[in-house]
Amino acid sequence: MSQWLKRTWFVWLGLAVACALVLPRAIDAVAAQGRSPAATAVAPRFVVRDPSGTAIGWLNIKYPRTIRENEEGVLEAEYTTGEARWVTGSTSVAVPDPYGYGSVGPPAGMKVELSGADLALTPAPSHEFDVQRIAATGVERVKWIISPKTEGDHVLLVRFNVRPATFKAVPISANGQALGGDPQILLPVKVFTIYGVPKATVLIAKGAAGLASFLLTLPAAFMLFERVFRKTPKARRKKAA
Repeated sequence: MSQWLKRTWFVWLGLAVACALVLPRAIDAVAAQGRSPAATAVAPRFVVRDPSGTAIGWLNIKYPRTIRENEEGVLEAEYTTGEARWVTGSTSVAVPDPYGYGSVGPPAGMKVELSGADLALTPAPSHEFDVQRIAATGVERVKWIISPKTEGDHVLLVRFNVRPATFKAVPISANGQALGGDPQILLPVKVFTIYGVPKATVLIAKGAAGLASFLLTLPAAFMLFERVFRKTPKARRKKAA
């Protein structure tokens, strides 16, 4: 077996060079294609109820569950009244209705706030909805750009506040858990490397390729070692008769 390795050392050396040059690039290419770009998923939903308990609107949020490092994701928050359009014209004589909500009292304000460690948000992480625009069109949308700073598992906190306190914003679906009775939701966001897989996986694969390259150089190394350090036996002198 050893003689066969010695005779074919140049083949193993060629394979070692090929592994060292080709395998790392192949690993990068395969890893980069292993996961599609960040997919947008419908995430949480809030319902807003007036003091009588009537639903006057919903806040729907779309956000990327996964984002690649050094790339950006888009979070979109949409407040809509759905089919429950706010009625125009006031039915109350004692309390005038400047917004034209009819018998439904208008909220003084609706504000959504985002926060997350190692997740940069553009523009400002808070937005107050235009109540008059929603009354006129029935919908308002706002978008944020999410820029992850590091790889790993992150959490994006969404808090939705409605004024006055007699109005309630209640999370009715979430990708996470609501914290107590507060109108807020946790959204898990997983950040991958540019390869689309965890960095440790890529490093392990490249380390295995390096180990394979090293092992393939051993036959050539043994041959070189023998040629350099092998001692040539000295010729014996013949004794004079």
